[in-house]
Amino acid sequence: MSTCRRGLQVCLLGMFLAGCATTPTAQFYALENVDVAASPGRFDRVLSVGPIDVPEYLDRPQMVSRETGNRLVVDEFNRWGGPLAEEVGRVLTGHLGAALNSQRVYGYPNRIAADADYRVAIDIRRFDGVSGGDVVLDAAWSVIDERTLAVLETRSAIYREAWGDTDYGAYAAAMSRLVSLLGDDLVATLQRL
Repeated sequence: MSTCRRGLQVCLLGMFLAGCATTPTAQFYALENVDVAASPGRFDRVLSVGPIDVPEYLDRPQMVSRETGNRLVVDEFNRWGGPLAEEVGRVLTGHLGAALNSQRVYGYPNRIAADADYRVAIDIRRFDGVSGGDVVLDAAWSVIDERTLAVLETRSAIYREAWGDTDYGAYAAAMSRLVSLLGDDLVATLQRL
């Protein structure tokens, strides 16, 4: 009986120690604004940025990356501080406002009572990367005249940035730089109007 009791004690001790093991702490990340040079002129129109659509696999708090091919990695302990579409919208709004030298660039829908002259609708088709490889942003956008609802221009582009690390801080930084490249193309499109 004492061997059985001793075995039970060892089993209970093992379960107790396993229960005391610490769970990793979740880390939270945000996309950041990349410095941008202001254009010499001022964009004198009211611009609304959005809606911004992201694929369902990205519409979650966890950061998503890829292994090779089509296998996704959803990391439970590395998370976005807010919805990814809102993060992209926040950074793009700041980028466009700075680059166009305008304080009349708002997120969509406008929370400030300002009628927009133009709206930029964005469809993100892919926004992820492979650790040790590239981060890819595949996006399409349309510039819409909000007064007539006419689509003035539609474009798409694929942007790539190296993610040579397994660190999710480096991943978020690479993604921020890609959003900045998208912002540069949006500025060029708007300046042509």
